[in-house]
Amino acid sequence: MQLIIISGKIGSGKSTLSKCFQRKGYHYINSDILAKNIIQNNKLVINELNKEFNISSDDGKISLKNLKFILLSSEENKNKIDSIVHPFFYKELNFILNESKDSKIVLELPLIETRNNIKFNFKIISIKTSLKIREKRYLSQSKSKVEDFIILNKYQRSSEYYAKYSDYVISNNDTMEILQIKFNEVYSKLKE
Repeated sequence: MQLIIISGKIGSGKSTLSKCFQRKGYHYINSDILAKNIIQNNKLVINELNKEFNISSDDGKISLKNLKFILLSSEENKNKIDSIVHPFFYKELNFILNESKDSKIVLELPLIETRNNIKFNFKIISIKTSLKIREKRYLSQSKSKVEDFIILNKYQRSSEYYAKYSDYVISNNDTMEILQIKFNEVYSKLKE
């Protein structure tokens, strides 16, 4: 199995680059969707989050909106949420990867510092994009606020950290056509 991890800071273009791999036949795994599924459906995670923050609704589900508010309120809360969710997330992710019949997988994984929890060989491509462009992209999503972007950006590692732990770095400050050219260059190297 060839596993490609797409990483980068918030709003850098991870989903866009992942789509380039999907067009080449890669099976796509979105870590945000997987994590949200675990948060809303894993009873152990729900119980732990509820014990720590008392946030489940009448139907026993975790409100993602409330959880995001708690996460944004302090880095300590973010770290507590991560310590509850990540063990379950990586157990599920490694299970999915182990059971997959796909020979080529692209995984969108924002938190590059958690990469060592993956029990398979992989190559990391990180996307480097200017702060101004990333903020604009984030704010183009519905109900996104600049205050949230500032906090989430602060929680993430530096661009230098991403570059240090990546096999390839792609700059994404230009047009979609230029990103496609840069993708093609990296894709050619991956095929070698």
